[in-house]
Amino acid sequence: MRAPQMIAAALLLVGTPAVACTGPSVSISGDFQSGEKGWGEPDAQFKLEGAQAIFTPQAATQSARWNAGVTVEDFDACVTISLPDTVADPSRSYAGVLFWVTDKDNFYQAVVSATGMFSVARKAGGKILPLAPVSWTASKAIKTGSGEQNALRLTVEDQTVTLHINDQQVARFRGQAPAAPSHVGLVASSAPSAVDTWRFADLKVTNPPSADAVEAAAAANATDTASAEVTGAVEKASADGTCGAGAVLFDDAFIDHDPAWGVKTKHMTIDNGSAVFRPAVGTPALRFNRVFVFNDFDACATVAINNNTANPTVSYAGLTFWVQDAQNYYQAVLAPNGYFTVARIVDGKALPKRPVDWKKLDWAQTGSKKSNTLRVAAKGGDVEVFVNGKSAGTFRGDPPSAPSYIGLLASAAETKNGDTWLISDLKVTAPQ
Repeated sequence: MRAPQMIAAALLLVGTPAVACTGPSVSISGDFQSGEKGWGEPDAQFKLEGAQAIFTPQAATQSARWNAGVTVEDFDACVTISLPDTVADPSRSYAGVLFWVTDKDNFYQAVVSATGMFSVARKAGGKILPLAPVSWTASKAIKTGSGEQNALRLTVEDQTVTLHINDQQVARFRGQAPAAPSHVGLVASSAPSAVDTWRFADLKVTNPPSADAVEAAAAANATDTASAEVTGAVEKASADGTCGAGAVLFDDAFIDHDPAWGVKTKHMTIDNGSAVFRPAVGTPALRFNRVFVFNDFDACATVAINNNTANPTVSYAGLTFWVQDAQNYYQAVLAPNGYFTVARIVDGKALPKRPVDWKKLDWAQTGSKKSNTLRVAAKGGDVEVFVNGKSAGTFRGDPPSAPSYIGLLASAAETKNGDTWLISDLKVTAPQ
């Protein structure tokens, strides 16, 4: 895999020229093949008819298949999806393309519904993540009505995923690609009250379009906005001891606001290479990237308070990890006076017994505009936290049963103007 890239997600409802699945290297094309090295054996929910795959999932269930005999890295996948002739509940029936499939418990799915909406969801560790990479969104590009056909095209290059529906780009985002080549497949769902029949035809998977083709398409569409611009990434982990030296799993240089961090508000913005937190006085502000999840990890970020604080004991910032949602996570934070702690938050409240109690770190830089690098290394339930390359505490924690999120947190003292924290150089590497 090439270096990860930071990408701003975009929902675009304007037409863009399509260079669809015309790469010289073809991975999948023609009739669907059954068997262990194909799409599996037909059954009551799945059958093959030449160049068509027909899904009839049981009521209130989702059925997925993928070509087990083909693995790909970067790819361009195209397929035509025919809506059911009748749908008992269009809001609960959908179909689309599976990608980054490693097994039945780990994949992404880009789907359209009979109501004219689309989404990109992710299953990790056997669970559908509650926060989708692309939430359900209405699109005029989708044809609705009995038997209507919609052409889906999914292009994956490195961590960049672009979705077209009927030759219109509707989404572009940064995803978490698997470490090894993976499979491409199909998925369909039936509404709770009936069985719906979805038909797929003309599936083709090639390598992505050439740079010349992409440039030509961009030139033909030069009036469109550049809201999906790819921006700079950090290619190598730090070797100075303040961050892990393993392979980079995720990074964010905070050049543009990635919607995976949530919407821009007055409490959190992106500016000049930093996530700028201005929490409401007396309260913490939490953000976590809602696309990338991790099991074992080694994460680091640099924090600095931008102004003097009247009460440094309640003003702090740092990393959150083992994040399940906004109410359940761990936080490793540093105050402007050099005090450090690790707390566990359950149902929105800090447990009385902290994994690491508040303690003064003599090696922490204190005061406004002073930078400190926090690092959290977790393997299984064992965690060690570092500040400026020196161990600040170890403990045995209680990690979630499924891969979880990593995020950022800052809190402001109860002062008239509040506090402003700058958090930068976020990086997550493989543990050593």
